[in-house]
Amino acid sequence: MSSFQQRIEQKKNSITASEQKIINQLNQHDKPFLLSMNELSLLSQVSEPSVVRLYRKLGYASYQELKVALAQELAESKSTSTDSHDIQIGDQADVVFEKISDQISSALSMTKDTLNVTTIEQAVFALQKAKRLYFFGQGLSGTIAEDGAHKFMRLGETILSVKDPHYQAIYASHMNEQDVVIAISHSGETVDIIDVIDIAKSNGAQVIVITSNRNTTLASMANYLLLTQAAETNQRSDAMVSRIVQLALIDTLYTRIVSLGGDQLISKVNQSRLAVTRMKK
Repeated sequence: MSSFQQRIEQKKNSITASEQKIINQLNQHDKPFLLSMNELSLLSQVSEPSVVRLYRKLGYASYQELKVALAQELAESKSTSTDSHDIQIGDQADVVFEKISDQISSALSMTKDTLNVTTIEQAVFALQKAKRLYFFGQGLSGTIAEDGAHKFMRLGETILSVKDPHYQAIYASHMNEQDVVIAISHSGETVDIIDVIDIAKSNGAQVIVITSNRNTTLASMANYLLLTQAAETNQRSDAMVSRIVQLALIDTLYTRIVSLGGDQLISKVNQSRLAVTRMKK
């Protein structure tokens, strides 16, 4: 996939003076992915439609997609310019721990900078209305799904975590408009997950997708898309760090629902805690 600068080079003969002002601002800004469209247009002294025309000309589906691409490229640039996060053979355990912590902190920061607040709030609203909530994941993502279900079941609703694709297909075949599925897949191209989400959506279920790339099949199927951001290093796949970010996104949804639910939901959470406490000796 072409980078931002490569796309500009490909379209250089059709770039207008107004569009060049926008490009200059994006290149000069330390964190261009934090700029709203209004802020970018004001800094560039052009109209917002000019910003829209530029990102479309460069092949981005939305301004949000442009910002995500800029954030990813900035992170990759920092990663290639310094090996400070890469774990070396001679690094002892304390240094390894510090570098892993830095990788996780960086991934959380990158994800925070590119979050779409509107999408998260809409996802929370869908979860509030749901009669049944399913967490679908396979492999390592299945472990994240189990953790998410364990958290949400404290709310006293019908919550299921399903890892087996055959079970997922059966559940999906009986879903309706009252169901919400949280589908977790780092790659966004796991065939079985794509198949069962297709079944779920055909039956009217709403789908929240947590993945790392919006340009994937699963991402395109989402009613609400939550993207993780993480830079890959020589020793570690970004999938490992993204698991932490996935958990943080699920925890964000849960905490937001509890805060909106008031005393009634807090009472249910406390009731769940009490039930577990009674089993401890």
